[in-house]
Amino acid sequence: MQTVGCLITVNEVILLSFVTGSIAFTVAETKLFRPIRKWAEEKNGFIGKLLSCGYCFGHWVAFALLAIYRPRLFHAWLPLDYLLTAIVIAWLGALQWILMCWLMAKAGK
Repeated sequence: MQTVGCLITVNEVILLSFVTGSIAFTVAETKLFRPIRKWAEEKNGFIGKLLSCGYCFGHWVAFALLAIYRPRLFHAWLPLDYLLTAIVIAWLGALQWILMCWLMAKAGK
């Protein structure tokens, strides 16, 4: 029974990483969010840079999704488990963000 629970958690983490990568790419790279990124950079340079970096923004997205869905890859100390799971989600999301950036560059967009 515990194996099934672990598989569900891994599947959740993979799916959340897809969501993280998609949101990070959309906010950091698309024309749709360009005015928001520009406005944020004028108001606060740190926030503007955060919204312009898909890798950085992906971490915040991963932490937000983790707070909502609460998957756990590790089962030791709860705060550490959540931190490490969020980092795994963000890292997998970053790989997808990089792939999307590469595909968009290949497409000339």
